[in-house]
Amino acid sequence: MTVIPEPEDPGTHHLDWVGRFLLLLWPLGTLAWLAKSRWAALAFAVGGLGSLAFWVLHRWIVGRMLTPSVRRRWFYGLLVVFKLALIVVLLRGMMACLPREVIPLATGILLFVGAILLEAFRLMLRPGSSDTD
Repeated sequence: MTVIPEPEDPGTHHLDWVGRFLLLLWPLGTLAWLAKSRWAALAFAVGGLGSLAFWVLHRWIVGRMLTPSVRRRWFYGLLVVFKLALIVVLLRGMMACLPREVIPLATGILLFVGAILLEAFRLMLRPGSSDTD
């Protein structure tokens, strides 16, 4: 019995790049907030960790949501709500621990948005290279 591998989804390439940008922005942002204070850097780092967890969950859920089974799509659709709840729990916990560092925390949580924008900018500069990298 021969197993034929499924072809890779073209969107996976873009998700890889977003993940790379996220892993690049996280330490750079932490160092930048360190210039303000160590508590701001800590808040950003924790927010960035939450953003990274959000991104990993996003990739996992969306990858499994794309199925012909309606029940599975609904199940993974409900998991999206739990994914968003991760941000709420992170914000509430950190705002209780470090109430003065709301801006660095929110910036860290929105790190995945910055990574998505960098991928969009990369595609603007190299529009034909999306399948060859």
